[in-house]
Amino acid sequence: MKSPSFKKALRFLGNFTTLAAVFYLLATLVENADRITIVFSGALSLAIVFFICTHFLQAWITRILLNQDIAYRVLLKIHSTSQIYKYMPGNVAHFFSRWLYLRNRGVQARDNARLILYETTLLVAAFGLLGCVFFAGWPWPFAALPIPYPVLAAGVGVVMLAVAVYFFRAEVYRFFNARTLSVLMLYILSAMFSGLILSLLAASMIPDIEGIGFVPYTLGFAVAFLAGYVVPGSPGGIGIREFVFVELFSFSGNEAYLLIQLMVVFRLTAVVTELLMFASTKFLVRDPV
Repeated sequence: MKSPSFKKALRFLGNFTTLAAVFYLLATLVENADRITIVFSGALSLAIVFFICTHFLQAWITRILLNQDIAYRVLLKIHSTSQIYKYMPGNVAHFFSRWLYLRNRGVQARDNARLILYETTLLVAAFGLLGCVFFAGWPWPFAALPIPYPVLAAGVGVVMLAVAVYFFRAEVYRFFNARTLSVLMLYILSAMFSGLILSLLAASMIPDIEGIGFVPYTLGFAVAFLAGYVVPGSPGGIGIREFVFVELFSFSGNEAYLLIQLMVVFRLTAVVTELLMFASTKFLVRDPV
């Protein structure tokens, strides 16, 4: 169990990293204020529709992992409500609020804990897999390495997988069944929606971005999402996710301020969708949360 001092140090480092990342992003935008040109487009509405699809996917994932007799519309409402809490102070509040809502629906503490464990593990596994593919194929400044970078990335991935299987070998066959594999596929589909949204927003609103397509957006955002997911003190991954995304794609030849614009539009669209889902499920789903 982590000591209180260690937790405080971790929280301090997380807060400091978040503030530094946000400062860098804002400073870059201010420095290039005279060059910022965002073309507002009806594609925003389509992006919101795709974001809504990710909410439906997440509620479906919860239903699969929880495996209890709770109506899908109620799970969607619980997810949409708890999503708001991730911004204050972060994923802990998101999980805690959902824990309370599900407990009110009769879900026992053990099942709640198992849901969080399995959900987090499968999310990290799915997005981590996509991240490994990204690092293996995307241009990276490691030309001086004694072996090709894709070979190194693949080797590291294999070693990490072997270590994980060794330590959890007793649980592997029980954990990776049809249900959990279907959740992995749903998480990958959710990441693909994010890549589609980024491609759509870039093409329609920030056309100066070049050389990045649907596949790199999907894989690279998976890495950025994980970074914002694990850093403590970064509500909803704000700052960290955007910073990592910009740094990953800076090797595409695009300037940082263009990539920051894309991530700002992406983030704002996500927040609008979350508020829309919260309001709509609150009034349309009768079952109280």
